[in-house]
Amino acid sequence: MNQELLEQVQVASQHQPAWLQQKRQLATLRSTDLPIDHWQEPMVDCWQKRPNLTKTNEQVTTSPAGYVDLPIFIAAEQYPELLQENLMEKAIDWQANQINALHLALLNGGRFIYVPDGAVVKQPIELAYSGTECNYHNLVIVGANAQVTIVEQVHAQNDQPSYVGTELLLGDSAKVDYYQSNTFIADHNWESVRAYQAGDSLLNMYVALFDRHHLVGDFHSNLDGDGSNANFKMVGIATHDQLQEINTRIDNHGLHTDGEILQNGVVKDQAVLNFHAVGKIYQGAHQSASNQESRLLTLTAESHGEADPVLLIEDNDVNAGHAASIGQVNPDQLYYLQSRGLTLMEAEILLTKGFLLPVIEKFPDQHLRERTINELLERLGVQ
Repeated sequence: MNQELLEQVQVASQHQPAWLQQKRQLATLRSTDLPIDHWQEPMVDCWQKRPNLTKTNEQVTTSPAGYVDLPIFIAAEQYPELLQENLMEKAIDWQANQINALHLALLNGGRFIYVPDGAVVKQPIELAYSGTECNYHNLVIVGANAQVTIVEQVHAQNDQPSYVGTELLLGDSAKVDYYQSNTFIADHNWESVRAYQAGDSLLNMYVALFDRHHLVGDFHSNLDGDGSNANFKMVGIATHDQLQEINTRIDNHGLHTDGEILQNGVVKDQAVLNFHAVGKIYQGAHQSASNQESRLLTLTAESHGEADPVLLIEDNDVNAGHAASIGQVNPDQLYYLQSRGLTLMEAEILLTKGFLLPVIEKFPDQHLRERTINELLERLGVQ
């Protein structure tokens, strides 16, 4: 264990509530005993050598009607019981691996959203932030029968590897529409969105993976309550020498639960884009469903990708299925488009749009659909 790192964490957290100080110090102590994989090693090594503990200076704005929206460190003081019980305990597990433990230990920014039971928030809550914090964390708690739309757009402006973590905790019969499109400056980054769902809750997750740097994405929902439902819809682009490693998983624990994953990606140049999707129906989760569809389009012979669907079924009274495909663009299509006056780049852009738009068009909110399409065009260099 790095004694110098522990001392820096102690100094950085000294004015925070005692429970949070102790939790961050324990995470530092425990981190070296936890598992680590080769994707995490470069980030963990960088954090240990050059930890960034500068706390964000986000200000408290006027309290919105119907819900709580606070910087996470202020929320730790004002809502200690909610944060002590839930921060990296039920969704993103700080004890699962080294990178999660150090993310908590080096935490230097984030937001806390609390939507009380029965509240219906009509305007989307924007988790928009641009700053130099490397370990930014959002904790969103949505009470029973509450409804809300969350739009996350974090711009991590640090050349150190960044970890953006978001936890979504849904109470009974809660409904959450969650949209995300984050961007980074560092070469290697990690983002994790994990949800815990109580009975009859509904989570619709829409993610645009349009960043230009190496990225590991972790998207996971635990359907713990009977009748809970999670739908993931994702689009991604990888270009140049970029690597995107995208892990999606939905675990069906409760009765009559339903998990659906749909993801399309386009990869070109020497880039790699991998979709690893897992649906697991646990024993006793009768009459549950788990379905997934992953599709990749490669635009160049040098680009690569995997669409790796996995179903783990422990009960026989279920509905489960998967589909996966990886295909290179048809040269005849490119030739036809170029014969009509398009350049090769224009033809590739048109094919990329045609491959990703069917998923984007499933985003239910028109404004957010248009916003995602504009981000896609910007990523393709059209705007």
